[in-house]
Amino acid sequence: MTIVTHSTSPLRAVYPDTAEFRTVTGVETIWRVSDPAEEYESLRAGVGLIDWGTCRLIEVRGDHVEWLQRVLTRDVEYLAGERTVCSLVLDEAGRVVDIVTVYGRDEGVLLESSVSGGERLWAYLNACADGGVELVDRSGELTVVGLEGPSAWRIIGRIFGEGMSTMPYESTADTEFDGRQVLLARTGVTGEYGYKVIADHDTARVFWQAVAVDATPVGLEAVETTMLEVRQPIMHREVTDELGVIAQGLGWLVDSGKESFTGREALMAEFESGAAVQTIGFAGAPDGTPPPRGARVLADGQHVGSVVHAVVSDRLGAVLGLMRVEVSLAAAGLPFTIEHEGGLDVETLNTPYVRPKSWITPIA
Repeated sequence: MTIVTHSTSPLRAVYPDTAEFRTVTGVETIWRVSDPAEEYESLRAGVGLIDWGTCRLIEVRGDHVEWLQRVLTRDVEYLAGERTVCSLVLDEAGRVVDIVTVYGRDEGVLLESSVSGGERLWAYLNACADGGVELVDRSGELTVVGLEGPSAWRIIGRIFGEGMSTMPYESTADTEFDGRQVLLARTGVTGEYGYKVIADHDTARVFWQAVAVDATPVGLEAVETTMLEVRQPIMHREVTDELGVIAQGLGWLVDSGKESFTGREALMAEFESGAAVQTIGFAGAPDGTPPPRGARVLADGQHVGSVVHAVVSDRLGAVLGLMRVEVSLAAAGLPFTIEHEGGLDVETLNTPYVRPKSWITPIA
């Protein structure tokens, strides 16, 4: 097997000199392309162009069906070649290895890692692969470009045909761009209309430059904010080895009726014994700054939890974040104080924290 060191995106060459990069768990990611407020607005009101090029693409070939059923928390036994699904990969102790997107193919499956989870995922899959499974790292030749926003479907329809813009959610199609084969998927992370294009590096760069005429290139900063607003999990911000799936609010990525997969025993033990803490969203402080990870959360002056991740949400006009608190306190509408800037008063929320425009915008 060939291991591809994937520490930066194949699309870096198309970025302007103003672009800002940040290293996330050893991977160089695009943080900002231009003005962060404009990038955010494009995702919520127009079309944002997203570079998923630091996600690792792993093709699973051979006698893979039973093996994938063991590895993934979602049921993929009958995953057809034109479907995609999001799943967890757990180890035997129930720890989250990664959050992956699974693309069904006619002969095998393509797994897309999280932004920074590729190395860990690749190592884990190789360690547990049996003799009938072949793993191929396709990141050296393929990359992923995303389009998300209330008007994303317009660009997809113009480039690939109107029928492609209305493809069902979590479906895929083999199509062409610039005379070359690409995989188009209807999937995303912002709650808006979302699509992904998987193509060879050269084609992806040409596609990016063509689409950038009508869409706004966005960095990870804006993407992560919109993900948090709809409670889409961000692997490197939220996931820890110290807590189980339920405590981290990731149970929706597990098929409850699936009777066997790696880590299920640990997950069921957590379910039966009950998690000590629970993850819940909060908002507050219109003029405040986001508290850091680990900041103490207080209820009536008592320490009851800590902050997981926080940002400033333009739509809410306030600090928005996640915290882990005692289960009895994990309900919407409760007041808390975070030890930050002399005391940050917040209130817990129901999801989604921001209602996406696409939910009320039909594809015409």
